[in-house]
Amino acid sequence: MSSDNRLELYRLPVNHDGDGGGGGEADFEPRTQPGTHSRRMYVVLGIFAAFGVILALQLVRYQALGICSVVRASGIEKPEVDRTEPRGNIVDRRGHPLAIDRYVYEIVASPATMADRKAAADRVAGVMGMNATELYLRFEENKHLTNLPLTTTAGPEQGEEIMAWDVFTVTAQPMPRRFYPEGELASQVLGFVNMDREGQYGLEGYYDEFLRAPLALKREPHSPNGWDIENGAQLPDTLFLPSPVRRDLVLTLDRTIQHMAEVALIDAIREHKAQSGTVIVLEPHTSAVLAMASWPDFNPNTYNNVGNFNYYLNPAISALYEPGSVFKLITYAAALETHTITPSMKFLDEDKFVYGERTIKNWDGRGRGVITATEALAQSLNVTTAKIAVELGRNEFYKAVARFGFGQLTGIELQGEYAGLVKTPGKGEWYPADLAINSFGQGISVTPLQMANAVAAIASGGVLHRVHLVQNIIDGNRLITIEQQPLSRAISKETADTLTRMMVRTVNETEEAYIEDYSIAGKSGTAEIPLPNGYNDEQTIVSFGGFFPADDPQFVILVKLDRPKTSRWATQTAAPLFRTIALNLIDLYAIPPDDIRLQGRSN
Repeated sequence: MSSDNRLELYRLPVNHDGDGGGGGEADFEPRTQPGTHSRRMYVVLGIFAAFGVILALQLVRYQALGICSVVRASGIEKPEVDRTEPRGNIVDRRGHPLAIDRYVYEIVASPATMADRKAAADRVAGVMGMNATELYLRFEENKHLTNLPLTTTAGPEQGEEIMAWDVFTVTAQPMPRRFYPEGELASQVLGFVNMDREGQYGLEGYYDEFLRAPLALKREPHSPNGWDIENGAQLPDTLFLPSPVRRDLVLTLDRTIQHMAEVALIDAIREHKAQSGTVIVLEPHTSAVLAMASWPDFNPNTYNNVGNFNYYLNPAISALYEPGSVFKLITYAAALETHTITPSMKFLDEDKFVYGERTIKNWDGRGRGVITATEALAQSLNVTTAKIAVELGRNEFYKAVARFGFGQLTGIELQGEYAGLVKTPGKGEWYPADLAINSFGQGISVTPLQMANAVAAIASGGVLHRVHLVQNIIDGNRLITIEQQPLSRAISKETADTLTRMMVRTVNETEEAYIEDYSIAGKSGTAEIPLPNGYNDEQTIVSFGGFFPADDPQFVILVKLDRPKTSRWATQTAAPLFRTIALNLIDLYAIPPDDIRLQGRSN
């Protein structure tokens, strides 16, 4: 995705459902050309960047193929992992196993030491279900070998029977293999373990060294008094904890919500003929991940059957995109926080707004006349949003962008997270018009998780938390709970409450997201796709972010669909997906309608 926003002059990168482009500040001083020293520095940095890209590509190739015999330039080989060592378990918040070890048996024959290869072949074939004649011919062809692998995936019954023979001509060696009981479920969150017992991608990659702790650590004597509990940790009731390794992870992820999210996402992708998509569900007040679903995905049990290695990557943390009108929430939050606007403040919404040599229009090219700020957000008007950003000023706007976590890593416990791309005044190729077009989510690149967490900050009363996937860690005798970690006060609680009411008005006017008797706060976003020479007029990225119940948020949901073909608009594609997931959560948790819930609270 290009970060170069030097598009042809006066051309509007349209953000449908009210997304447009343009803006800047009149007092901005023209950029000076860098001197010779700066140019040399940029050249050097460019060389290092290119070298880094090459290394990154090689790393992806290495990880995907599971090659362990890579020799570095220094001549030092990568140390091998003991393939016989077990690995800790990963379970969801209720103790359902998501990644565990199961044992298979490697069966090895020694034809060179067999007194009667025909009798040996008959006996082995009977246990293994092989053709005795073919196995005998194989023994004869390799009669000089003392180490002839027959299979690496024999089952326990076969392996245990051969081990009971207690002979050296045919042996069975138990070997741990990583097993994912739920198949594709949360595959890009979990990652996988390759044939060399190395964790790759996701949690398996991030916690690789922890999960495969050295043998000496795994076999330390455990406390006779039980657990050393930290932070009031409690384990779910499950047979899968602790594992023999006692290096285990309990996730915030909920298997049921994850399954619901994945099913709803795939149905929406099929219905709207989208190329791909992502769904994220968070706890508002902790930013704990309840579900993180993306498609296309893969089955980590058969990871080497994946035709496209990009499926290993988690789009929720690595797919940069321009968020479109969902990002208007940040602009309105900043303007409300600084008292630049009030919900009832009136603006003249014109058919165009020229700023910083960029012409900005609304999604349909029409002005709305005199409107309030609340109406401008509900109707997703680019012209008024850009005017608000200009009135707010670049300093306050970009400070708010930073407080909401954009341009920074969220800190989630996954391999491969990107920080996004945010251009700021005085750094890089920032232009005055960027202030205005950034205000409605163009010319700025984010990850779905960043956008979801920004919405969560509004839902949590203005506090941005570190997103996390791990709820408990078992480390030997220690049982640790990961506590919530506030990162910044993005906006005040008063501002968050005011913005929430404006977001409820927005959803009430969005039929496809509205749920009768439930207050939903949200915002849609439709953005054209940036290309080197401009924006793609035919294809869009659609999204919808919100939370409910608005007065007491329990769930934050962000959905994103890439290049839907049935409609370009987020209100027609992303909003229904958001509504489906919200209805599923209402049913799953038996959340009563607002009037009943509020009446119960008052009593």
